[in-house]
Amino acid sequence: MANGDDALAAGMDILTGNEDRRDGWDEDNKTRDYIAQRTSAVTPLDKGGTGATTAAGARTALGVPATGDVALRNALGFLYGVAQLSAHNIGFYRNDGANRTVVRVSSGAGQFDEAIVTEATLPGLMGDTVKTSGGTITGSLYLPNSSPATAGYAVAYINNDGRVSRGASSERYKKYISAIDPAALGDIFPDLHRFQMRQGEPGAWKYGWIAERLAENPDTEPFVVYNEQGAPETIDFIALLIAQNAQHHQAMDLMAQRIAALEARHAEG
Repeated sequence: MANGDDALAAGMDILTGNEDRRDGWDEDNKTRDYIAQRTSAVTPLDKGGTGATTAAGARTALGVPATGDVALRNALGFLYGVAQLSAHNIGFYRNDGANRTVVRVSSGAGQFDEAIVTEATLPGLMGDTVKTSGGTITGSLYLPNSSPATAGYAVAYINNDGRVSRGASSERYKKYISAIDPAALGDIFPDLHRFQMRQGEPGAWKYGWIAERLAENPDTEPFVVYNEQGAPETIDFIALLIAQNAQHHQAMDLMAQRIAALEARHAEG
């Protein structure tokens, strides 16, 4: 297909190449006219438009009901004996006390709730489980009645993107595996701090490490966990404790060897 074939098929004039270049301004204006005509034209559904010039016509063409659908308002009005309901008389709410989601109809005569999702109609959705795979929960997550882990359990972690994940100790999750001399880790015993949590119980003292302080020391910085903004968020306590334990074990083993050598020398002497 040559350049200009689409324009010709759409009813537009095309240039042959023999025109006077001094008339280029006129052709530019004609092109702008075509753009304006296409912009103001009603685009049919098969071209990605609505096939209408009004919101009501577009909804009809697309099969989309209007906000506060009249049929729904009339049906609910008949159900509750409320005449001439308007769009703002209808809403959807979560009724935590009754453990259900309801459609609420309100008017001067009062307020009425009709359950549309309950434990009976969708078991588990609002009770013991969330059925959506890959769903996102914003805010705090409370599990006051969670069951204790007794078999096959793993440590849970929060990735810096917010995902809850299990521990990954298997070598199938890892690469570049190599042994390391615990002494080569350097000084991995940071200073202990006392503090109170900003949103914790007033006057309650806590004891532990500060992520920013560990980030300042090249030896302890590898154990700092950063958030998505690159700021220190928390500490990989398990990895740090394992490394500290390895250093302690190495030091105690060396001490045991020296004591054994001294005892052997004393026995010979």
